[in-house]
Amino acid sequence: MKKRATVIDVAALAEVGASTVSRYLRNVPVKPAVAKRIREAVETLGYELDETARALRVGRTRTIGVILPKISNVFFSQAMQLIEEEARQRGCTVIPLTHQDRMSQQQDNLAKLRRYRADGVIITCAPGTLATDVQVALPHIPIVAFDSYLSSEIDSVLLRNREAARIGTEHLLGHGYKNIACVTGRPDIYSFKERIAGYTEVMTSRQLRPNVITAPDYDQLRFLLGVALQGKNRPAALLSLSDFATLNVLTTFRELALKPADRVPIIGFDDFGFAPLVDPPLTVIRQPIETMVRYALNMLFSRIDGTASKETQAISLPGELICRRSCGCA
Repeated sequence: MKKRATVIDVAALAEVGASTVSRYLRNVPVKPAVAKRIREAVETLGYELDETARALRVGRTRTIGVILPKISNVFFSQAMQLIEEEARQRGCTVIPLTHQDRMSQQQDNLAKLRRYRADGVIITCAPGTLATDVQVALPHIPIVAFDSYLSSEIDSVLLRNREAARIGTEHLLGHGYKNIACVTGRPDIYSFKERIAGYTEVMTSRQLRPNVITAPDYDQLRFLLGVALQGKNRPAALLSLSDFATLNVLTTFRELALKPADRVPIIGFDDFGFAPLVDPPLTVIRQPIETMVRYALNMLFSRIDGTASKETQAISLPGELICRRSCGCA
């Protein structure tokens, strides 16, 4: 087998000292002529940095772990892409993992990141997760809770979920709809619980009865939606709490052979790509994904670098109502 080139090999070929090569590889300026010889030696020998050895020297692996529920979800797939792009610009590698809302899989992922000695972790926790579950699994590793809240001891970035749901509900009420149903799968997920609470607050404040249509999975949710849409007390409008829920609402409309004019007005969460193309175009509450990712990474890297204050931060950002025609707007 071909012997792997070392810094000493590069230095010998470039006719410089090993310390000069090390400075060049760390992007410390050296004379242009010297830099040219080192660069050519690196290319000739096929030299690659030994990240393991470097990590042992500096105590950092330049990797961060990202644990999300799933990436089939539009919100989380966009978040993962943005995290990877930003981390790459900071010279870090992302270890992407998903738990599929299963606690056992989440624990396996946490153990894996501990073994890989990730410098920090961004996590959207599975339902029922306690702060101690994460802290015990990742001792002394900086953690940022993304799109969720764990405790006052852990940094977090999330949407103002209750406020966003209140805005959506009030907008539908403004169109004159009274029997507004709130639709979601997995009501045990943190963000959905908060959105249900915001919806309920508005409905009860107007002396209206909340109508939450929910199920532990989306197949059951579609069945319950079909029953509700064909019942005597058919909802006058729907507030859908996720892109998955909205997709299932639209699927139910199709299964019931409802023409666009006969469909129940709806507001959804997350402005996915085809939202403007649906007939009628979907009114949505858009989450500020880019800003959320930026805050999460800034907090995480400040913890890793030791420049963050001792006090933890809980950043909550507003959603934006994007009005189209599915809610009744002209």
